[in-house]
Order: sequence, then C-alpha cells, then structure tokens
Amino acid sequence: MKYLAIIIALLNLYIGLRFLLNAVNILQTSKYSKRSTIIFALLFLGLGGIGVYYSFFAVNYTAASIVGAGPWAIGLFILLINLISEDYK
Repeated sequence: MKYLAIIIALLNLYIGLRFLLNAVNILQTSKYSKRSTIIFALLFLGLGGIGVYYSFFAVNYTAASIVGAGPWAIGLFILLINLISEDYK
C-alpha cells in the first residue's frame, strides 16, 4: 500500500504538470478546452501535492490513497459535464 500511494501521488503530479504545460501553451497536446485544461492542472497538482505530503511527511498511506483517487473521480465528473455542455465544432 505504501508504494502504491507514492506511485499514485507522483503520477498525479506528473499529469498535473502536463496539464499545466498545456494550459500555458508550452506543450500542445490537449484535446480539451483551455478552461478544462486549467481545471485539470489545478486538480491534479493540488491533490497530487497533498498525496505526496501524506505519503512522505504525515505518513498516512490510507489518506494518501484516498486523496490520490480524488482527482480521477472529480476529473471524470468534470469531463462528463464538459462533454454535455460544450459545443465541439
């Protein structure tokens, strides 16, 4: 569980960094709108950072795992809302 929590937290930070680079137009691989990309960047970087804190400093791997799953659940919900509400032409 310890290594899984650390891997998920670091993966969230990596994905958040990629979304952040897409949001500032350094990396141009995003298929989503700029607003969605910024939301995903903040979500993954924020909760990834909290997961790293719980993994290394507070040493609570259960909380780190729950926080690590958070951006995926919230991100899927935001993606669903974007698919319903935006016009893709």
